[in-house]
Amino acid sequence: MNKKAKTDNPTDYPPANALRVSKWSDMPANTAPARYEIIGEDGQAKTITLAKGNRIILDALLERPVYCASPVRISDRVCILRRDYGVPITKEMYSNDAATDRARFGVYSLSGTVRRIDGGAA
Repeated sequence: MNKKAKTDNPTDYPPANALRVSKWSDMPANTAPARYEIIGEDGQAKTITLAKGNRIILDALLERPVYCASPVRISDRVCILRRDYGVPITKEMYSNDAATDRARFGVYSLSGTVRRIDGGAA
């Protein structure tokens, strides 16, 4: 059994509400175009429009952190969101995932201010 000794480091355990994705239907379903506002570190606002898989991933991250490893290739979409749209997404690494027996695993979360400004419900 993979148990980790508890320490004072808050990144020793992933957030309790992190979403573990097994299939696309585990995430928000709306794929229609939606606009988002991203506030940069400099305080400047930028508006982007996303649809389909990119929207699904960002809507999921707006709700809660998401485990990196997934059969639906979340990492590919995260790379696109970071590189092409400047979405501030970070990855925290953890050890000993009891659910998968992985020695190391990551969890994505938003590290800045992002909000959906139109496009209906998630």
